[in-house]
Amino acid sequence: MKLKAGAAVVLLGAGGMATLAATGVWALSSGLLYGCTEADEELAPTLASSSVLDAHPSRTRPQDERYSGCDEDDGFAYAGQSYRFTTSRADVLTFYRQAATEDGWRLESANPSPSPAPGDLAVDISALCFEKSVAGTTAHLAVWFPSDLGDSSGDYGLEITASHDGTAWC
Repeated sequence: MKLKAGAAVVLLGAGGMATLAATGVWALSSGLLYGCTEADEELAPTLASSSVLDAHPSRTRPQDERYSGCDEDDGFAYAGQSYRFTTSRADVLTFYRQAATEDGWRLESANPSPSPAPGDLAVDISALCFEKSVAGTTAHLAVWFPSDLGDSSGDYGLEITASHDGTAWC
């Protein structure tokens, strides 16, 4: 009898572990614990169609194609556009303060020179950060300059991020 009871405990334990493992795999693959949720995957095209990504000063021109997707590591949707400018950085920032506000974005923070100190980790390099409700969640619009990281000095980018679980930021 003890052998049957012991075998039953082992089988129940193994079955429980298998169920727990399957639940973990499901949670990871569905975006509950890691990656993008289906709702965030569907949010990326909505962000990419935002009119603010088309707005730019007259002395700038789009670079490359508009991009969008979902960041699997951090679990948020994103969309962006890069531009080349021949005007001043200050003119670019002034333009987006007005254009974003007119499009319903609210200025969250401004840091005209967000370059990280030597040896520091670059956490937020947005010169301007706005937020707005998009598709039932808070979206963040960043205006940033690659030159703040030592890259191309004549370019800037716009990027919108959003997540239904609130993990997006500028």
